[in-house]
Amino acid sequence: MFRAMMIMLLATLASTGILSPIAYAEDPPPEDAAALPATQYIYFEPAFVVNFGSTGRMRYIRTELALKVTSTTAAGKVSQHKPYIRHTLVMFLSKQEPETMNSTQGRENLRREALEEVRRTMNKLEGSPMVDDLYFNTFVVQN
Repeated sequence: MFRAMMIMLLATLASTGILSPIAYAEDPPPEDAAALPATQYIYFEPAFVVNFGSTGRMRYIRTELALKVTSTTAAGKVSQHKPYIRHTLVMFLSKQEPETMNSTQGRENLRREALEEVRRTMNKLEGSPMVDDLYFNTFVVQN
């Protein structure tokens, strides 16, 4: 009887992974794991489709973008204000001129300026910029 109970105990421990050599081989999480930044990306969907340019025929931009934040608190606050941020970005993109949209350097400058717009918006709403970066995932211009 004792022998049968020992076999059942060992079988149970083995099946749950307690006796597994892999369980002992894993590295423990770093002590300062809570201090590591929790990088998250907040995607705006649907894509932005905006007409731009002040003169001449209608021009359109279609872009998908993501905002990078490094804390769960910032992710929550930015997500909470997505409609306001989206409005700000639509207004910002619609003010652009074709020269800005048609060159690589112009698009990089546009990205930086859009990031500053978002940071100003979050600073106004929450008292902190909260957004670390802005990335264009797609960028299509129709002239």
